[in-house]
Amino acid sequence: MSEWKEYKKLEISGSFLVSGFSIYLLEIKYKDELLFYVGMTGDPFYPSARAAFHRISGHLELSKHSTQNQLMLALRLKGIKDAEFHKISITMHHYPIDGFKKWPYSDMKADTIKSNQNTSAYKEYKKVQQKVENLEEALIYELRKNEINILNKTDGKDINFGKEFKPIFDDIIKKTNERVERI
Repeated sequence: MSEWKEYKKLEISGSFLVSGFSIYLLEIKYKDELLFYVGMTGDPFYPSARAAFHRISGHLELSKHSTQNQLMLALRLKGIKDAEFHKISITMHHYPIDGFKKWPYSDMKADTIKSNQNTSAYKEYKKVQQKVENLEEALIYELRKNEINILNKTDGKDINFGKEFKPIFDDIIKKTNERVERI
């Protein structure tokens, strides 16, 4: 029998388990350092949007062959070794965005998607997905401009994302600035 370890608890809101569009901010504490990662749900290539919890679990995939583990790769590039993962703490701030509808066709094969690109279902998906992607790009750009320590690979873009998402944008910028000021 193994030695008793300090008790921990993970509580997940049901909204983290619902497929749909969202923006999320990951706040990573490591020693005296505060790091951030901005992400989104809503695939640019397939008309699907994973649940936020599914997305963060992909970000933390340990396999070297994963195509979705950007956060894990960024932590390793930062010099954090697997043996030090117990020293990090991750908080996920989740912002669900309305507009996701399940793909109405039987599969998501490239041929099926291509043959349905002119349907209202696909056009509506792409319209919202593009706005969410623009919001992610604008957030990354603004955080870099504010010299916030973010782990995203890209520099983001100074891009219009739609006024309906301004409250999300403002809240994320405010949250990161407040957190950084406390350190």
